[in-house]
Amino acid sequence: MYLDDDPGVIVSACLFGDGAGAAVLSCQPTSTSRQIEWIDSISLIDPSKRKALMFEQREGMLRNVLTRAVPSLAGQYARQVLDTLLDRGRLSPSDVGTWILHAGGRDVLLALEREFDLQPRDLQYSAAMLREYGNMSSAFVYFVLQAALADKAPGGWWWMSSFGAGFSCHGALLRVAPEAGA
Repeated sequence: MYLDDDPGVIVSACLFGDGAGAAVLSCQPTSTSRQIEWIDSISLIDPSKRKALMFEQREGMLRNVLTRAVPSLAGQYARQVLDTLLDRGRLSPSDVGTWILHAGGRDVLLALEREFDLQPRDLQYSAAMLREYGNMSSAFVYFVLQAALADKAPGGWWWMSSFGAGFSCHGALLRVAPEAGA
């Protein structure tokens, strides 16, 4: 792990955890789990903002570049991605009942809360995963998704979004079946 006195490197060292995630997708529903239907998705990549969040090699080690622009960029690009998919699905933000968001960090969560006009409870799963594990990069959303499912979050429209180096932002519109017996 590369460390120096750059504030972005110091924050990264304190913020980033380690995690991996995967999703198994099937056209055949199972009777053992809630049905989650992946309706639509999109990615937005803006190489002109690459220097805001990136990795570089220094002294043979990986150095994370993290700037103060990241929370604002995360909010701005997450809004673009969300608006594009909601427009394609003829939905509005008020149709989204559960938010599965990559926290990135405290300031990113606050920027997303402001951008989407959400309440802290709307980001409860993202905030809990950030407290428990730190920022696990884009795989973070799978941990948030698992927490929402375990908590029996209401079915309906769910929004899942992550971002990363590049600057990139990814989003997926999900339709989640109600909990059995609900």
